[in-house]
Amino acid sequence: MEVQIKSPAECTLNELEVFEKLVVEGGEVVAYGLRQRIRQAEALIFICEAECLAVGAIKNPNNGYKARVFDKAGVTEGSGEYTYELGWLYVAFSARGRGFGHELMRAVTKFLDNESCYATTRVSNDSMHHLFSQYNFKRLGSTYQSDNGYSLVLYASKP
Repeated sequence: MEVQIKSPAECTLNELEVFEKLVVEGGEVVAYGLRQRIRQAEALIFICEAECLAVGAIKNPNNGYKARVFDKAGVTEGSGEYTYELGWLYVAFSARGRGFGHELMRAVTKFLDNESCYATTRVSNDSMHHLFSQYNFKRLGSTYQSDNGYSLVLYASKP
């Protein structure tokens, strides 16, 4: 298993395409404009064996977006305390149950070092709730509806 953390500028076109393909396969993002959003991330995480099986990103959210996410979760203050957003975490179906989620979170933790970060996940995604709790992310606020019609939960981690 090989774990790579790269800035989008360091990635080849093929790596960006593989990242995008896996994120879309996860079914939780709007594909339109995704390539541009990927290029704006702080760092992309790839976990590969013979092929790439898991991805994740440390994103650079703008202040307005952060404020909307925190407001939807009923957290009226504090969005400005978080530098990064963790997102686009996805493990291919063929690789599930093999520790790739933990490898993603270890890479995230290593990259973040002493930086604050928040993330959202579906209410029904028990695996992510478990991972977040194991890697010092605390649930904040209330469940809220995403723009795509499913319920989300906000998590955050501060050094």
